[in-house]
Amino acid sequence: MAKSIDVELLNVQKKFGSNVVVDNFNLQVEKGECVSFLGPSGCGKTTTLNMIAGFLEPDQGDLLIKGKRMNGVPSNKRDLGMVFQTYSLFPHMTVAENVGYGLKLRKVAKAEIAERVGKVLELVKLPHVADRYPKQLSGGQRQRIAIARALVTEPSLLLLDEPLSNLDAKLREELRDELKRLQQEIGVTTIFVTHDQEEALYLSSRIVVLDHGKVEQIGTPWEIYNRPASEFVHTFIGKSNRMQGVVEQVQGDTLVLKTASGFTLQAPSRERRFSIGEPVSIYVRPEKIHLQTADARAESNNEMQGRVKLTSFLGAYTECEVEVGHDVLTFRIETAEQEASLAAGQTVNLNWKSEDVFVFSGQVKEQ
Repeated sequence: MAKSIDVELLNVQKKFGSNVVVDNFNLQVEKGECVSFLGPSGCGKTTTLNMIAGFLEPDQGDLLIKGKRMNGVPSNKRDLGMVFQTYSLFPHMTVAENVGYGLKLRKVAKAEIAERVGKVLELVKLPHVADRYPKQLSGGQRQRIAIARALVTEPSLLLLDEPLSNLDAKLREELRDELKRLQQEIGVTTIFVTHDQEEALYLSSRIVVLDHGKVEQIGTPWEIYNRPASEFVHTFIGKSNRMQGVVEQVQGDTLVLKTASGFTLQAPSRERRFSIGEPVSIYVRPEKIHLQTADARAESNNEMQGRVKLTSFLGAYTECEVEVGHDVLTFRIETAEQEASLAAGQTVNLNWKSEDVFVFSGQVKEQ
């Protein structure tokens, strides 16, 4: 069955003066997908969203929505809903009037406006606030109303520009859950801009990782986390331990590495080319490192001994820092199993599988 493409960007570029903010952006967003643009401040994610919305025009390339070229088409002709960082609610209007405002502009009959506003307020679980004013709502409620206002016109495309960034941690988590429920329930094609990797991993069917206006990788959350296409993607997504080293041997698809602290490790080349003596950056994620047991050792290709520097209780797990030569490695253990047996100064043996190591050419890059 042929895929239905709702949004397509073809070689899109945007400059501000001589500064290239978005460079050669190519993407297809399928109907019903939730795609996140993820990256640090200044990477071009909001600029790209604003081009899709019609607030900015690309300098080069084409932008299509449902197969129609949108270059030069005003925002109000693009059949989309948008939610911003700020709530942008009219303070002198009630919630119902705010939500129904877009329908009023479209000259929808009053009875239909009332019906559709009622339905969308039910959808965001806030039917009881219809007669209140924005100042009478909490931050989380205001953002839900902003989402309801974007959905009430039944757009074919929903654009979200960091809608959770102004909320406290607990509200962010609650509204993140609500957004996922709404997106799956309605099935509206959604593009979500965020600098928060956890939000992107949680909400998205696919993630576009951006850096300095360029697409570093497009993939599912699993692919982005477990099969990063570049060192930037690996270090930007999740935590990772970093070590410096050199390549000692290349044995087919397996690299033998010597760390700056003198340990020998094995790692897959992942189809990258390395030469003997080449300096490399070596990465392994905390959750891939284990305290050595007989079973773990049998599966492991890499072992190190170090001294516990610090333990931090984080509820379900305890995070431990271990000094290993010149390096400090972080790993996690389930609190219920190991918390009581680890203490600062204790010597521990660590191991992990070679397949869990990522190697990139050059020295460690600071983010």
